[in-house]
This record gives sequence, C-alpha cells and structure tokens, in this order.
Amino acid sequence: MRRHNLNRYLALVFLISCSCLTKGLGNEEFDFETTLRFDFILAGDHSNQRAYPVSFSQHPGWSGTVNQLISPFDFGEYRYLLIHPESGDTLFQRGFSTLFEEWRTVEEAKYSRRAFQQTVLMPMPLMKMTLVIDGRERDGLFLQLLKETIEPGSLSIKISQPTEFEKRILHGDLGVPKADFLIMAEGFEIDEMEVFFQKAVELTEAILNVEPFKSHRDLMSVSALGVPSKQSGVNDPHQNTWRNSAMGVSFNSLGIDRYLVTESFWKVHDYAAQVPHDHLIILVNGNKYGGGGIYNHFSVVTSHNRLSAEVLLHEIGHGFAGLGDEYFDSDVSYTDYINQEIEPWQPNLTTLINFGSKWEYLLSSDTPVPTPIRPKYRNVTGVFEGGGYVAKGVFRPAINCRMRSVDASAFCEVCHKVILQKLLFYSQ
Repeated sequence: MRRHNLNRYLALVFLISCSCLTKGLGNEEFDFETTLRFDFILAGDHSNQRAYPVSFSQHPGWSGTVNQLISPFDFGEYRYLLIHPESGDTLFQRGFSTLFEEWRTVEEAKYSRRAFQQTVLMPMPLMKMTLVIDGRERDGLFLQLLKETIEPGSLSIKISQPTEFEKRILHGDLGVPKADFLIMAEGFEIDEMEVFFQKAVELTEAILNVEPFKSHRDLMSVSALGVPSKQSGVNDPHQNTWRNSAMGVSFNSLGIDRYLVTESFWKVHDYAAQVPHDHLIILVNGNKYGGGGIYNHFSVVTSHNRLSAEVLLHEIGHGFAGLGDEYFDSDVSYTDYINQEIEPWQPNLTTLINFGSKWEYLLSSDTPVPTPIRPKYRNVTGVFEGGGYVAKGVFRPAINCRMRSVDASAFCEVCHKVILQKLLFYSQ
C-alpha cells in the first residue's frame, strides 16, 4: 500500500515538474505548425570530438510537445538547447544519443578519425535565438560543441517540401498530444509495399499488447510510411549482399553482425519529414535476426524474423525511452562503455555512486544491496550486478528484463516506469 501511494505521488510530481518547466511559453516564441531542422556533423576519435554546422531547413508540421519545451529527462550523450539571446533563458531543450558516440568506444577509434551525420528537430522560432549543442564528457558533465544563431526569415533557412509517399494511420489520432510513432519502410520495393504495411500492423499490435503500452494505448499514435527502395533487402556484408535501399541500412554496423542501423541519417529525415513524429522506427525487409536503437535517434528491426516483435520492444526501450542494455554476456565491440567512477545517465543502470538518483525508492527494506541472483529475488526489484556490457561494477534492477534478453516476458518495474513517464511527457 505504501509503494502504491508513493508511485501515485511520484507520477503527480513528474507531471507538475513538466508543467513548471514550460515557464509559461506561448506562441510568441515558436510556430508550432512548422519544424526547424538542423543538420550537422559530429567528428573525431576516441579522445576528441567536434561539431560542424551544415544547414538549416524548415518543413510543415510539428509533433513534439507544445507545453513541455524543456525535457525533464537528463538522458543522452548530447543535448541541444535554444537560448534567448538577451536573457540567457533556456526556451527549449532535448537530449539525444548517436552512433558516433558508440563508435568512439570501439578499438578503431583509438587510431583513426571519422565523421557522422546528425540531425536535430525543434519548433520553428519566431524570434532570434541561439542554438547550442553540448556533448557529455567522460565525467558526465556537458561541454559546448557548437553554437549557432537562428534568424527567423533568413535566406539561409531552406524551405523544403517533403516527398509524398503512401501513409496509413495504424493506431490513434494524429494532431492531438500523444507519443507519435512513425514506422518507415526500408528495403521494400514498390510492389512489396502491401507486405510492409501488413508487417507494420502486426508489430504495432505486438507493441500495444505489452505493458506499459497496453494500458496506455490512448497516449500513443502509430503511422506507417511506405518509402520504396530500388532493390529489395538491405546490405549484409557477412553474406556479401549489397542492396540499393532507400536509407542505406546495413547489418554489421560497428563490426557487430546483428547490429542493424544506418549512417545516412539525413536521408532518414528527408523521408520522415512527411509525417510529424516523436519516434522513428525503421522496418527492414528481411528475416535475419537483428536490430538497433539509439536514444531520440531511431529504432530498427527486421520484418520477418520470428523474434522481430521482441527485438523491436527492446530497441524502443533504447530509442524512445533512453534505457541502457542490461546484458553483459554477448559479443560487442565496445570497450569501457560506462565510466564506473560516476553514475551513468541511463535510468536503468547504476554504479551505486549516486544510487539515490535511480530506483532506490523502489526497493523493499529487506532487499539487500547488491542483490544476490537467487530464486527468491526472481520477481523482485533489486540491484543485480552485471549490465552495460560488463559483468562487474554496473548493476541492473531485475534478474531479467526486456532490456537484458528477448526471452524476458516483460519490462522490469524500473523500465516500465521510465517508458510510462516518456508517454506521459509527449501527451501533455
């Protein structure tokens, strides 16, 4: 009973805090009928990084929140802010992660340099503002990487009209405050598009039948966009398979065969601009096991694998909710991914440096910390060692969870709460 009351209190505090973060902003600061897109490059190596501006453009529509302009979630390796040039007040803020940050932790980054495409979206400013992009340093603190001035009406802001493809609404209503998911076709030729839409329907139903989505269907909308590819399928280097697909998705990203993402992020946003969205899902034509998810970036999954639904739920945990991987016993290319001398930003991982900022409030008084992996704790929220790709020094909330294994039957209590908070955030 005490925990139930505490949970209701915390949900109320979350909603009140979101409301307070808006600072009473109205339509005098932003045009919520138009999206401003900023393309830039992140480049560097294991030890250094820089950001380089490329272009601003605008297109119709805005799906993000109108009232919650400053995110209460301190998630992601990067963040972008819109700053009032005179008062210095933050008018808009979001966090995000990138493929570049992951590449910086692989062996190759120790002796070579690379550049990656990146895009951020924001409501169109109606007044002069400063855009700031910050990167999180090894100590967890943010360092400014780039600063640009936005001048509404400037000829440097290109006006784009997205190419129109067939769109179907699979769940919910567009145009009302919800978490808007957009599923895009990748590797489907034009005559395969009905197969894409059918698979999108199946995966949507799979999502909506898992908690917390199941009990909060009214907080979501799901659309599907039939982007055609010139060739069927996507690149699979281990099979010597090379395809001309719309968004350049490929297996073996970062040298991990099952890791399925694209580095052509600008193309992704070129197509996605047709439908205002809060989260992108790229559905890849194929039956091989694989997927990928990057926070406020995208989630990717194949269409015809028997575990596609389970993989997609895991990747949505990354891409939509900012959850970290809770496994530590699978092959990955990352080295020293989490700094164990600080508390990680991922809400479902802890080093116990500042456990009070995580899920300590959910523990029963008789649950030991760390929590041993024993049958009596199988369905208990605890502090179990192993997570974030390492067996020691990083801890997770449950023995098993969808963020640890596709065999898990549910998200653990901590991940469930984070996903619900994100759904509530986009629905205010």
